Amino acid sequence: MTKDLLHIDSLDDVIGTSPIRPVPEHDRPPSPIHSGLGPVYAAERGIAWLMRVIMFLAIISLGLLMAAQVFMRYVISAPFLGIEELAPLLAVWVYFLGMAYCSRERDHIEGGMMTLVIKNPRLLTALRLLGSAATLITIVIFMRFAWDFVAFNYSVGRRSTYMRLPKVLWDVSLLIGLALMTFYAALQCLAEARALFITRGRGK
Repeated sequence: MTKDLLHIDSLDDVIGTSPIRPVPEHDRPPSPIHSGLGPVYAAERGIAWLMRVIMFLAIISLGLLMAAQVFMRYVISAPFLGIEELAPLLAVWVYFLGMAYCSRERDHIEGGMMTLVIKNPRLLTALRLLGSAATLITIVIFMRFAWDFVAFNYSVGRRSTYMRLPKVLWDVSLLIGLALMTFYAALQCLAEARALFITRGRGK
């Protein structure tokens, strides 16, 4: 589609080597970089399915809450203030689970400038592995701070103003999202390290 829109014969030199995914794709044969981790990937598929279900239900519920708030506020003039607390609760769960799911699909925004400059596949894979390792370390550091934050709010028993819901319901979404990102970042590093080893074994 992109080639047709630009009216050129080939974009191969521009697009470069495709990034490696942390998990194998279902519609393609298993590759060597994802071999030997069948039980891990089977469990991951269940986690991914659960993330999709939670995000779908949260988005639908958020839309219904917004519609209900508009109706109650402007039609019957009886707004329910609890919606002001439930809406952010659903939103943060969608945000942080979506953040983890983007890590699974490699859908985070990236510049991709290396593929325009570097043509050596092994060097490109090595640099991507370096970036993935730095990402993993950064996520682990943030998760440490998130754990302290959640533990503090739980210890003091903070609750929302109107519905008196435990604040930890909001906070734990951050912790779970970062934990899932750590999981996918580790799989990403493993897959790229394997890819680097395979290309080395082939003498590339």
